[in-house]
Amino acid sequence: MNKELANEAIVKYGTPTYVFDLDEMENRVKKFRKLSDGTGLCFAMKANPFLTAAMAKVTDRIEVCSMGEYRICKELNLKPEKILISGVQKNRENIFEILDHYRGRCFYTVESLLQLQLFSEWCAYNKEEIFVYLRLTSQNQFGMDKDLIRNLTELRESFPLVKIRGIHYFSGTMKRSVKKIQKELEYLDQFLCSLQNSTGFQVKELEYGPGLSVPYFRGQEDTLEQDISVIDRTLQNMKWKGYVYLEMGRALAASCGYYLTSVKDIKQNCGQNYCIVDGGIHHLHYDGQIRGIYEPCFSVIPADRSGMQQKWTVCGSLCTVNDVLMQNVSVKDLKTGDVFIFENAGAYSMTEGMALFLSHSLPKAVLYSEKNGWKPVREEQPVYLWNMEKRR
Repeated sequence: MNKELANEAIVKYGTPTYVFDLDEMENRVKKFRKLSDGTGLCFAMKANPFLTAAMAKVTDRIEVCSMGEYRICKELNLKPEKILISGVQKNRENIFEILDHYRGRCFYTVESLLQLQLFSEWCAYNKEEIFVYLRLTSQNQFGMDKDLIRNLTELRESFPLVKIRGIHYFSGTMKRSVKKIQKELEYLDQFLCSLQNSTGFQVKELEYGPGLSVPYFRGQEDTLEQDISVIDRTLQNMKWKGYVYLEMGRALAASCGYYLTSVKDIKQNCGQNYCIVDGGIHHLHYDGQIRGIYEPCFSVIPADRSGMQQKWTVCGSLCTVNDVLMQNVSVKDLKTGDVFIFENAGAYSMTEGMALFLSHSLPKAVLYSEKNGWKPVREEQPVYLWNMEKRR
């Protein structure tokens, strides 16, 4: 975010505020569009639900993992064919509500035998078919193991209206080495080929979450371009031939987000300079950050600064010693009223923080693009009513 836009955002919306730059979001997506034909993009909206409508225009699919996320997509009137309904816990009421609305026009993941039975029950009653992805576990609570998936594929005629479209696989996020992603794709290649050999069924599609890492802190190398090249080469070398959707949240959204928070107080305790901002760890979350020991990319407004450079520990507004955003960062002539702008806050920051702790309000959120300008998408939201006994 350049200086002019930052100043404009501060004047228009104050702090604390999230700003999501849709132009940067689109540029990030374009980098993944360099992948070879036969590869699509799926946005995991859990990373930033405010980007759902914008991402639906530039990616092929939106992954939906909860009833709340489903209702966001419904309110936004997204096209059903853009939606993949996922999630480890889908009960009968939830499954039937979504099926009654989207029917067979979107896609569904199957996490367990029970989920398959519920899908099959709805299909049999409504005499309609749906398309599903069987989720392969990565040895955790998600999905089903290889043997169960193989058995279900062999027995697919027993649930004829539930059509197996593909396999879904995701093992985790922030993978520091692309070699792990290579190994996973090689493992999936072997499994998909063996599944066809043993059951005679060819899986058409693979929904795969690579879990690419994001360089949140200074000194970390951005290897995105190299990682995309390695992933593309590995996909092209697979013996299994089908369509692959790369499912990502952080890798697509992180770089478009900025978090603005103002300095409200400055002091020195025991020789250490502290500043208190009107935000904190309830608003800003970086994967791997612990009490501000790593320095994220940030800037300070006003940008034109003179005076003595000093080391500062930047703390939030929460009544806990853990509310430290940065330790011992160098800033010239810091004053109350100055604004810190934290970068790479476009994924998870706004949802993984301790949002209800101490009943502080939720920050404003705004979208920006050069074409359409500013668009407020959330006003400041008081939450104290959610943290108190309901009054009669």
